[in-house]
Amino acid sequence: MRKLFNTLLISILLSASAFSQQKADVKIVELNAAAFKQKVWNFDKSKTMNRVGNLPIIIDFHATWCRPCKMLAPHLQAIQNKYQGKLIVYKVDVDQEPEIAKLFGVEAMPTIIFINAKNS
Repeated sequence: MRKLFNTLLISILLSASAFSQQKADVKIVELNAAAFKQKVWNFDKSKTMNRVGNLPIIIDFHATWCRPCKMLAPHLQAIQNKYQGKLIVYKVDVDQEPEIAKLFGVEAMPTIIFINAKNS
């Protein structure tokens, strides 16, 4: 009985340790035009892509009324968590920021754009 108790105790401690070492969720940032210019690309200064930073970026063009966009959101959150520090995921609401959507030729939602570290 004591051996069983010790085994259970060790198992509980090990599993608690494993859970405590998991990375916390990193919230995906919703970008407005000003934040987009600061964090991704200042399209007022340069008409060609000259992005800020050196990490690859995923931009999720979505709308609040878009059901497929809502279904995609947890998967993008999982990507953000898994590649934390190696990749950045941003969201842009096409109804709030139509100018940014137009720059990327977004015509349907969801639209996902990947920008690698070399601006393409």
